[in-house]
Amino acid sequence: MIGFIIGLFVLIIGYALSWGITIGLLYLVCLCFSWQFDLLIATGIWLVLCLVKLIFPSKKGGAE
Repeated sequence: MIGFIIGLFVLIIGYALSWGITIGLLYLVCLCFSWQFDLLIATGIWLVLCLVKLIFPSKKGGAE
Protein backbone atom coordinates (compact mmCIF):
# COMPACT_ATOMS: atom_id res chain seq x y z
CA MET A 1 0.00 0.00 0.00
CA ILE A 2 2.81 2.40 0.84
CA GLY A 3 4.42 1.65 -2.52
CA PHE A 4 1.23 2.67 -4.28
CA ILE A 5 1.09 5.96 -2.38
CA ILE A 6 4.73 6.73 -3.15
CA GLY A 7 4.21 5.88 -6.83
CA LEU A 8 1.14 8.09 -6.99
CA PHE A 9 3.04 10.93 -5.28
CA VAL A 10 5.90 10.64 -7.78
CA LEU A 11 3.43 10.64 -10.68
CA ILE A 12 1.69 13.76 -9.38
CA ILE A 13 5.02 15.55 -8.87
CA GLY A 14 6.11 14.58 -12.39
CA TYR A 15 2.95 15.94 -13.98
CA ALA A 16 3.16 19.12 -11.88
CA LEU A 17 6.74 19.73 -13.04
CA SER A 18 5.75 19.03 -16.64
CA TRP A 19 2.85 21.48 -16.36
CA GLY A 20 5.00 24.16 -14.76
CA ILE A 21 7.75 23.91 -17.36
CA THR A 22 5.25 23.99 -20.23
CA ILE A 23 3.40 26.97 -18.76
CA GLY A 24 6.69 28.79 -18.23
CA LEU A 25 7.84 28.20 -21.80
CA LEU A 26 4.51 29.30 -23.22
CA TYR A 27 4.62 32.42 -21.04
CA LEU A 28 8.06 33.27 -22.41
CA VAL A 29 6.85 32.79 -26.00
CA CYS A 30 3.87 35.06 -25.32
CA LEU A 31 6.18 37.61 -23.72
CA CYS A 32 8.55 37.58 -26.71
CA PHE A 33 5.78 38.09 -29.29
CA SER A 34 3.66 40.50 -27.20
CA TRP A 35 0.76 38.06 -27.12
CA GLN A 36 -1.71 37.95 -24.26
CA PHE A 37 -0.96 34.99 -21.98
CA ASP A 38 -3.91 32.93 -20.77
CA LEU A 39 -3.41 30.19 -18.19
CA LEU A 40 -6.43 28.22 -19.38
CA ILE A 41 -5.20 28.09 -22.98
CA ALA A 42 -1.69 27.20 -21.83
CA THR A 43 -3.08 24.37 -19.69
CA GLY A 44 -5.12 23.18 -22.68
CA ILE A 45 -1.97 23.09 -24.80
CA TRP A 46 -0.24 21.09 -22.05
CA LEU A 47 -3.13 18.60 -21.97
CA VAL A 48 -2.99 18.21 -25.76
CA LEU A 49 0.76 17.56 -25.54
CA CYS A 50 0.15 14.91 -22.86
CA LEU A 51 -2.51 13.24 -25.03
CA VAL A 52 -0.25 13.27 -28.10
CA LYS A 53 2.52 11.67 -26.04
CA LEU A 54 0.05 9.04 -24.82
CA ILE A 55 -1.25 8.25 -28.32
CA PHE A 56 2.16 8.33 -30.05
CA PRO A 57 4.69 7.01 -27.53
CA SER A 58 8.38 7.45 -28.30
CA LYS A 59 10.14 4.31 -29.44
CA LYS A 60 12.89 3.19 -27.12
CA GLY A 61 16.05 1.72 -28.60
CA GLY A 62 17.72 1.96 -31.96
CA ALA A 63 16.42 1.78 -35.50
CA GLU A 64 14.16 -1.17 -36.05
